[in-house]
Parts: sequence; structure tokens; C-alpha cells
Amino acid sequence: MQLPKITIITPSYNQEQYLEQTILSIISQGYENLEYIIIDGGSTDNSVDIIKKYQDKLYYWVSEKDNGQSDAIQKGLSKATGDIFNWINSDDYLEPNALYSIAEAFLKNPTKKIICGYTHCFYDEDGSESHTYRMGIRKTVAETIMNVEMNQPGSFYNLNTVRDLGGLNESLRYVFDGELWFRFLCKYGLDAVGFTDVLIAHFRLHKTSKSVGDGFFEFYKEFLNIHLFIAEQMQLPPLFVAYLKHEQYISRYVNAEWDFQMLEKDKLYNFFANKYKYLLYKDRAYNDAKIGLKESFKNRIYTDWKQQFFLGMKLLMPKRVLNIIRDTKNR
Repeated sequence: MQLPKITIITPSYNQEQYLEQTILSIISQGYENLEYIIIDGGSTDNSVDIIKKYQDKLYYWVSEKDNGQSDAIQKGLSKATGDIFNWINSDDYLEPNALYSIAEAFLKNPTKKIICGYTHCFYDEDGSESHTYRMGIRKTVAETIMNVEMNQPGSFYNLNTVRDLGGLNESLRYVFDGELWFRFLCKYGLDAVGFTDVLIAHFRLHKTSKSVGDGFFEFYKEFLNIHLFIAEQMQLPPLFVAYLKHEQYISRYVNAEWDFQMLEKDKLYNFFANKYKYLLYKDRAYNDAKIGLKESFKNRIYTDWKQQFFLGMKLLMPKRVLNIIRDTKNR
């Protein structure tokens, strides 16, 4: 049986201490239909020498100045000819036999456009485990997007699907993987997502990585910009958009082409009604606040249960009872 061609792209810049492990984890898979591409951003350390050491195993490589990680991956995509695609950063690495597991999952599930496996996250300083997880999926597209649990290294796309989506968004520094995932879900829906129970990749947490060095708040800021764009495009209530705009930071986000056919507007509305329920009550949008409160109860979100209780008293208790309570207090 012909195995599907898998394209792996490794973007790299000055990662000599990790790069060789990444390369070896990929070429030692023994996967016969592998297309491996390395795009180096003009490293000034020993990275190029390491790449040259294995260049006979590579389909393509280059070392030249680029505009960051997403630009490097886009360069690799312009050379890619595979059936299946993912990128593995130069500080991460694959589990043995991962590519065979991904290929098998695609062959068993020919209608799926992405296969999600597990990723093991660990701290580089002492090798201790952080957590092992898989791409987070909720009941709906809207809930999955708004409660994002992103696992890029363990998730492999159909390459033509990525091309149809326009590839990665180069205006983003931190969450271009999440934004691609969002656009995928909005266009194709949850039925296009397949899973494998196999460990696929290892994700390294270290002081010079974006996840640790720059902090997760930088990721949050870019996600907020995407949330604002979605809220505007889906024509959510003006107050929701206003609250999102108030939270905004300087944005470099340039929206790509989105297809929202699979995104449930009512579920999106419920999410933001829950998020902003106290502000909605303050601004006298009582029906919206009531829906947000009911969403909290439905999803058993009790982190601020005291505030929710008093808001519930104000929103859900009949006015007649509230008036009696007020009269009693005033006596």
C-alpha cells in the first residue's frame, strides 16, 4: 500500500542547542515517503553546519533572513508537494514512529482533513513533565474556538486543505497556528477533525522560547484581536464589540480570508454574553446579561459564584420579591 507523502517543515533561527535533536527525530522515523524542509532565518550560530550535516536527507533547505516564524513556514509551504503537512519547530521533536501513526490515521479516516494526536510538554531545565494533551474540542465550533486548547505539534493537516485556507497568517507572531485552526473549523467544522490516541510530539518549554520568554499574555492579546474580528464579522451586538475594543492592545492582525459557514452565531453570542454579563447588567442590557448568567450555570462556571449569586438575585428573582426585600431593609 502506498503511504501518503508527509511534508515536515522546520523553521529555525539560532537554535543550535536543540536543532540536531529535532532533525534526527524526523529523519530517523524511517518513513519512506517523507519530504523534509528546513527554513533557517540566517542563523549566526552553528545551525547551518548542523543542517549541512544532514542535507542529503532533506528535500530542501535554505538559510536566509526572513520575517519570522510564520514567514519561514510559508516559504517552506511554497516548496511543499506532500499529502499531509505539519511544522515541527527546532526546539521540539517527534516521538518514534509518529509519522507512521499519522499516516495510518489518515488512511483509516479518509474524510478527515486533520488528525490530532498527543503532545508531551516538558521543562528543558530539568526534563520534568508539564502535561500531555491533545487538541481541545468542545461540542460546537464556537465553543472550541473561544476556549482554545491549541496543540500544533501533534496535529497534522491535509496539505491541500491548508492551501485552500491560504496558509499561515504572517501578520501574527504568536498565534498563527491558532488562527489557522480557527479558520479551518469555521470552514470545515468538527466533522473534519480526526484523532489518534498515539503520542506524536514533544514540546520543549525553555527560557528563550516564545511561550516562556515572552509570556502567554502576548498570545492572549493576539487572540483578543481575532475575537474582535470574528465578533464584528458575525454582527454580534454593538455592546459586545465595544467591550472587545476596550480590551484591545496594539494589533498587527491583518485578517485572512475566512469562511464562517460552520460557526454557530448563537453559541458565539452565548460565550460573549457570559464573559461580559456584569458589564451588560451595568449597562442595563438585562436580557443579554440574563443569557450570560444562564450560560454560566449551564456550563457550571462557578469561579466567581458570589458575584453570580447576587447577579442572579437581581436578574432572575421576580420584581415583586425584590421590592419586598428592599422595603424590609428600609424599615
